[in-house]
Amino acid sequence: MVIDLKVLFKNKTKYTQEIYKEFLEFHTKRYHLQATIFNVIIIALILFLIVLQVAYKYYSIAILSAIIFTGFCLYRYFHPILVVKKELKGETISQEKSFTFKFYEKYFKVSDNINVNKVKYLNLRKGFETKDFFYLYLDKTHAFIINKKNFSIGKSIDFSEFIKKKCFLRYKKVE
Repeated sequence: MVIDLKVLFKNKTKYTQEIYKEFLEFHTKRYHLQATIFNVIIIALILFLIVLQVAYKYYSIAILSAIIFTGFCLYRYFHPILVVKKELKGETISQEKSFTFKFYEKYFKVSDNINVNKVKYLNLRKGFETKDFFYLYLDKTHAFIINKKNFSIGKSIDFSEFIKKKCFLRYKKVE
């Protein structure tokens, strides 16, 4: 078993409100259509269920369906707002924590001067490159934000090629 000791790339990124808001704008642009289509399909199905129940005079089921419809609409509207507010008030953003990323051949490490986490490249869901940042998604909503200007070992252009190979078909450069 070979142990990766050589740091290929090193980056230290401070998570500020401005950086987080820029990430949210990117994320919203990237996934808004998908979420909208999902919402429209679910709303159409629930409305169809309500109309069907009223047509067959099952008013109690129609009322229950209307309550579910209202709950779904409120959840899909207010939940993202609450999540963003929580993140902005959270320790990472409010205290402008800095994260150090060390990239090795088979994995990378993320540290915040207290905790160190090791992430294998296979665990990345997607990777995106913008003009100023790399976004390495762990799941649908959580991503590591890496500022292109803050590489102390390696260059962002070389990192782009490196991470493209590691993410293979899950990587996209967007402008």
